[in-house]
Amino acid sequence: MLGTCSLNKLDTTKLPESSVAFVKNASGKTLARETIIKYTPSLAYAVVQELDSTILGKDILVEKKPEDDLQLKLITIEKVKENRRLLPIAQQFHTVPDGRHAECHMTDVLSTHSLGTYNLDLKKNVTIDSFENFQLTDSWRDDAGFIVTDRNIYIQGTYDVAKLLPTLLPSSRKSMTLHPKKRSKNISEKVTPYTKTDFDLVSDFDSTVCGFSRDAYLTLLLSSSSTILLAKSSGSIDGIIVGNGSDRINLIYAETIEIAHALLKSYVEKTKVKQVILFTVQGIWECEPTKKRAVHRRHTRAVPSLIKWAKIYALNMGVHIV
Repeated sequence: MLGTCSLNKLDTTKLPESSVAFVKNASGKTLARETIIKYTPSLAYAVVQELDSTILGKDILVEKKPEDDLQLKLITIEKVKENRRLLPIAQQFHTVPDGRHAECHMTDVLSTHSLGTYNLDLKKNVTIDSFENFQLTDSWRDDAGFIVTDRNIYIQGTYDVAKLLPTLLPSSRKSMTLHPKKRSKNISEKVTPYTKTDFDLVSDFDSTVCGFSRDAYLTLLLSSSSTILLAKSSGSIDGIIVGNGSDRINLIYAETIEIAHALLKSYVEKTKVKQVILFTVQGIWECEPTKKRAVHRRHTRAVPSLIKWAKIYALNMGVHIV
């Protein structure tokens, strides 16, 4: 939904916990493609990578291939939406129409394939992100079941480095009070480049941020990123920034805002970039972005409670949950 694949070349289909569904026409052309990444037994993150204009916003009938239930074949495009209001109430709420949007078909088969059929609906929770007004139709809420809006407001921001750097100084009162409980006056952390010997420490720190382990994802992310800096102190990691060596920053996790500022400043100094692009929670950075796009995050059941948002200053939206 975010279309971030052009910004981040990370191929999450290589992850063992990912599954991919397709909608193809009779000639085998792919009309829609969606990936779901299971990160706990009952939680997953979905990403729509393709949605052809010929079926966008339209109800379609599909059939599963007998040998692969993630391969859906387009049968027909419905011209009239099924009227289910005259059906018994139980049938309205406990069944779905045959004709639905492509993303609804794919999300259904993916969530069942990834999280299981009998993983109680009250526990099974899928998250998806979308740019404002980009393929964000009522079908995601009414038909695909993404009924819960996230409590955070997210943006993709482009920041002018010349304006950003002055706001990274610890003397900035506003930035120092964003996370008052995490404030530390003296930063003893040393910012150093990541090496493979740091992986276990990075994995441990990442799990304190996410609330779950994701070693396969980290292996793929770290091996695919050209610039990775760590904030180290006393044999542990207190912060990490991952980027593509240019203006795209994939994530910034840190124990305090001062550490996050130090990491971003070191990244800018190392890469010599004039601007940085990142997904972030609105209001985390004092500097106003020169460009920004609102991002809507929705869930099928509840807002995930495992994630420690006080440690997240930039996240990898469109690729993973954070």
